[in-house]
This record gives sequence, C-alpha cells and structure tokens, in this order.
Amino acid sequence: MKRRGRSKGKSETAEILDIVNFVKDRMATKDDIVRIEERLYSIEQELKDIKRRLAKLEDNYEAVREYGDDIKALQGRIRAIEKQLATRR
Repeated sequence: MKRRGRSKGKSETAEILDIVNFVKDRMATKDDIVRIEERLYSIEQELKDIKRRLAKLEDNYEAVREYGDDIKALQGRIRAIEKQLATRR
C-alpha cells in the first residue's frame, strides 16, 4: 500500500481514520464470505464429478486397450482371407 504524505491541516488521527475507512470499505462482509464458500463448495462438487468421470474413462480405455492385440490379430486374419479370396478370382 502506498504511503500517503501528510496533508496540510489534517491531523494524524484524521489520517488514521481515512486509512481505516479505506480498509473497511474494501473488506469482505460475512455475506461475501458465505457466497465465496458456497461457490467453492460448488466448484469442489464439479471437480469431484469430473474426477469420477475421468476415472471411468480411464477404466474404459484400459478395457479397450486390452483388446488391442486381439484386434490386430483379427485384422491380420482378415487380410489373409482377403488375399485368398483375391487369388481365387
């Protein structure tokens, strides 16, 4: 916070009161705190939901990834069958 130079004719008490009023005017009220807490709770709930959904996606990805080798093997068998069919034509 910038220090203010002493104004002419203002007492030290008046300057202190100005500073206190300045701080008081910008201070959060109890209602402000309640609104912030409510918003934080809402954000926490959203984050929990996102975390749950990500975990589910990870599980699904792992399940699909496990079939990768089977899929590659099947693709190889399909190519072999296609080659056999192409040579018979």
